[in-house]
Amino acid sequence: MKTKIRKGVVLVDKPKGITSFDVVERVGQKLGIEKAGHTGTLDPNVTGLMLIALEESRKAMPVLMGMDKEYVGKMWLHGEAERKTIEKTFRKFTGEIVQKPPVRSRVARVERKRKVRSLKILKVRGREIEFKVSCEAGTYIRKLVHDIGEEMGCGAHMTELRRTKIGPFFLKESVPLSKLSVKNAIPLERILERIRLKKIIVKDQAIPKIRNGSPVFKEWIMKRGKTREMEIVGIFDRDGEIIALGKPSEGKIKTDRVFSP
Repeated sequence: MKTKIRKGVVLVDKPKGITSFDVVERVGQKLGIEKAGHTGTLDPNVTGLMLIALEESRKAMPVLMGMDKEYVGKMWLHGEAERKTIEKTFRKFTGEIVQKPPVRSRVARVERKRKVRSLKILKVRGREIEFKVSCEAGTYIRKLVHDIGEEMGCGAHMTELRRTKIGPFFLKESVPLSKLSVKNAIPLERILERIRLKKIIVKDQAIPKIRNGSPVFKEWIMKRGKTREMEIVGIFDRDGEIIALGKPSEGKIKTDRVFSP
């Protein structure tokens, strides 16, 4: 039996031992929906927060994919290291770093820059280090741990990882996959409000034309904030319902992705 969810997002606490694709599939089965998508892959043995976009909400992926992430985890040193050495190395890997994606990744293995916003030692028990990291989307934590171990000269590997935050969304807001129900679906508009997507509010008579792919012209706009050229913005009706995503260009707003009514 299908639900009436059209534009919802669920915050799920991914369990250990299944893939991110498995999570999406199980969410679809539990909620009785046909289409869903996640906004960031977690390895099978990694747990924690996942944002799953349901049905029409998948069209909002361009504004949901690039948010910063936060994790807590554990690493195991392959040799002894003094606390001062560990602290110094952690400081060295805070800020802009260069990473080459691991062999098993699905992207090209070329070096790329990523920002580590913060990297903190929570506990040290012998060779085990518990840490917390806040970083730019696309940062490989397993590779980060490996590189830290290499820098210290003793080697290290990640033993545990849990994602605790995605942008403004926290793990404590999530629902275990086993307890997920339709009532946990958050309207897409509330999600977009929390990520502070810039709004363009349009007149009622313009909505059918926008839904048919027309760009948004100046005379159709009721209210808008400051926007940059080609920045993704949300096009809303006067009641706050999302109509489309768009990009300001040459005096008008080109519609990018249109949401079904």
